[in-house]
Amino acid sequence: MSIFLLLLLSAFLLSYLLTKSFIRFMVNYRYSFDLHKREKKRIPEMGGIVPVLITAFFSLFLDFRVALLLILTGLVGIYDDLFKLSPLRKIVILGIVGGIVGYLIFGFNVKTLLMVLGVSIFSNLTNMLAGFNGLEIGLGIISTFFLGLLLLLNGEYRGFKLTLLFIASYLGLLLLNRYPARVFPGDVGTLPIGAFLVTLAILYSIPEFLILMIPYIVDASLKFLSAGITKREDHRPTTLDEDNRLYVEGGYLSLPRLILKIHPMKEYQLVLLLWGIGVFFGILAILFKLRG
Repeated sequence: MSIFLLLLLSAFLLSYLLTKSFIRFMVNYRYSFDLHKREKKRIPEMGGIVPVLITAFFSLFLDFRVALLLILTGLVGIYDDLFKLSPLRKIVILGIVGGIVGYLIFGFNVKTLLMVLGVSIFSNLTNMLAGFNGLEIGLGIISTFFLGLLLLLNGEYRGFKLTLLFIASYLGLLLLNRYPARVFPGDVGTLPIGAFLVTLAILYSIPEFLILMIPYIVDASLKFLSAGITKREDHRPTTLDEDNRLYVEGGYLSLPRLILKIHPMKEYQLVLLLWGIGVFFGILAILFKLRG
């Protein structure tokens, strides 16, 4: 077995085992209740801190600037989880992070400006399409997987290895975040997803990245058009019927809520459908790449 495969296995096992330990520690300190379950159990938050740190550590061997990006966006996520940044402040701070890392990669260059805009926008997008067990982490893994394939098609093997490390680390969290969730990722786990994806897309010039992000863009557009820029805690939750199916009555729109308005379904069914949408746009991105 090659050294890199051992690194991937180590990243996965460490993520899973340390997150399990993290759950036992956080369950009495930082927790919330699952809005989509009748039984109200304490679910620890901020579980994303483990895979972010593990990905950052192993990324040091490939690109320290990507590792720095993960650490900085993870710190923003921790602060947001603990003290709740306003949407505007979060965008500005993440833009600063993008600018710092962009300067380290590109110097004074138009791509640095793209990093400012990209990190501030896309890290928020991967943070917004959330709220259901396994959704944000699973969809993030799917998007990263297809970005990795695009990098591989471009012959960018270092970038491809970075995506594999990210996937291995986040898979450890997904096993504990999938339905029924034993831990929530928190903003510390979701903000770095978009930041990581857009940074690799800019660094290695992958325009098809925008196709991968269509589900996130549609979700954010629906929210903005129906509710403007609001805090997540101001959103009205979905409702459970007698068969434990989720449905929506009024309130703002999002991609999951639009689906539930059309057809109520159980939480795991909704998540699988949204994962399937992510796979569809991933395949579409690959086809665009191959046609080009």
